[in-house]
Amino acid sequence: MRKVVYEVTEENAHLIAKILLKQLLEQDVSQEDQYLTIEELGELIGYKKTSIYGLVQKNKIPYHKRGKLFFLKSEIMEWLKNGKKTTTEDIKRKADEYLLNNRY
Repeated sequence: MRKVVYEVTEENAHLIAKILLKQLLEQDVSQEDQYLTIEELGELIGYKKTSIYGLVQKNKIPYHKRGKLFFLKSEIMEWLKNGKKTTTEDIKRKADEYLLNNRY
């Protein structure tokens, strides 16, 4: 059996890293744009089916219905991000920014 030896230069390493990063980003985008069933959504966010049905009934979660409920992963991720509660540190930081920008 023959052994193949490759020399990795710094330039080649940067090129390989760029290619891998591009592939990972493309993979993440394609995963974000997939539809989830209610079972898959429950596994993703840790909610029971009955809780998800309650959120759908109250229009508190983004969903699509074509006879069956579907959830777009990108919309769910955005919904989760928007549900972040403001911490006291966030409030202090915003107050400091406001005072810094609105001096007399």
